Amino acid sequence: MHLSSRKFARYAGFICLTVFLALSAYLIFWGLLYRLPRTQPALIDLRSDKSVENPLNDRCFMICAGLANNPHGYPGHCYIIWDRCKPERLEYAASDGFVPGHVKDLIPSLFTDINGFMADDALFGNMRNFDFLAVRLDRSRYEKARAVRQKFVQDPTFHTGLRDCVTYVDEIAQIAGLRTSAHKFVYPLDYLEALKVLNKPHGQPLSRSSESNTKE
Repeated sequence: MHLSSRKFARYAGFICLTVFLALSAYLIFWGLLYRLPRTQPALIDLRSDKSVENPLNDRCFMICAGLANNPHGYPGHCYIIWDRCKPERLEYAASDGFVPGHVKDLIPSLFTDINGFMADDALFGNMRNFDFLAVRLDRSRYEKARAVRQKFVQDPTFHTGLRDCVTYVDEIAQIAGLRTSAHKFVYPLDYLEALKVLNKPHGQPLSRSSESNTKE
């Protein structure tokens, strides 16, 4: 019995060490990968009439992703900047994103529903490794996209991977008319990259000048 206990202890120790090393390797990989530039910013024009400029009807917003507002940037953040097509004078732009109610609830939100809230000025603190997809669209569809915010305000249930910042952005993207992929349990920067790939035929590259005229 004593020998079996020792074998079990060694086996359990080996399993714990393997898990620890695997987790450490993953965190190191994540830490390096998510600090590298991912994709070029892009603009997609979904207006019904692309031949002329119509200031009364044409609208634009930016689907954004970056590292989260914490020292490690984990797990990243997806949010919307309204009434902008370019990363200029963003300190004056309206932005919002769906987040956990408290930082301490982030880990529990992996396993259960928690209370979230709609954070205004979502771009501040979430501009590290900033990437975006700008979308031009008609006023009517733009207003429908903006109305998604109220849905999440009325039901603030947050669950990482199931109903989170990516879910909020994805619903807006669908209303705008973008082709979208599975959005469950996906990192924000990965989601944005997939969104660009799916809508690539309509995209135009933009210069990356995200830090100019922008304060975190």
